[in-house]
Amino acid sequence: MEKLDFGCKLIEVRKAKGLTQEEVAEKCKITVRTIQRIESGIVTPRAYTIKIISDALGFDFFEAFNTGYDVNKMNQNPIVEKHNVLWYLTDLFNLKTNAMRKISILTISSILVGLSMFVFISKTNAQSDNKNVFKSIVVQYNTDNTIKRIEVRFSNHLTFDSLTYIKNDLKLKGITISYKKIGFDKKGRLSEIDCAVESSFSDESGSFGGIGFSKDDKMGFFYDFSKNAKIPFCAGGCNL
Repeated sequence: MEKLDFGCKLIEVRKAKGLTQEEVAEKCKITVRTIQRIESGIVTPRAYTIKIISDALGFDFFEAFNTGYDVNKMNQNPIVEKHNVLWYLTDLFNLKTNAMRKISILTISSILVGLSMFVFISKTNAQSDNKNVFKSIVVQYNTDNTIKRIEVRFSNHLTFDSLTYIKNDLKLKGITISYKKIGFDKKGRLSEIDCAVESSFSDESGSFGGIGFSKDDKMGFFYDFSKNAKIPFCAGGCNL
């Protein structure tokens, strides 16, 4: 089959059916560029491509040209045109064919990438917050696993989730802390705190607070349950 002959016939059939090149490309699931190259005679389509075009347009191009292709054999061993990754990427961003489908694919891909980045950043921030929480509570134990001394430090590194974790963890250790007032900066870090603390293991209790935390500022409290403790309780600066 001559390149130009097939291209001319394709144009004739396409126009007779009132179809544009884009519509033919969409029906055949191939690119507009391929249809254009076929119609201009630049390329001769493979037998498999001719079969796809014939089925899509309802016109037997094999019979019209008596091509000699063994259609039955071709159906058993279809020859699929191979394209590299760059071709598929280029075709994906070519919105002249299947525009809505490609826009949907690109939109979904962008959403998935955005969600992946959000999850990654959230995990990173969570890990960072956990490290700060672990640094905020320091516990010394006796040989019988009872608490000997506990120190709790509050700093600008802490977030609302950190404060919630500290409160719940202290409750399990027999210490109740009440946040009377807390404030955060634009980054969601602790900038102001006013709270009270008491222990079920001691009669000592107190309150402390402060505003304008810098990165190195710390305040909090400690309980020292040792029998020979010089200072059993302190709230505020306490050289933490």
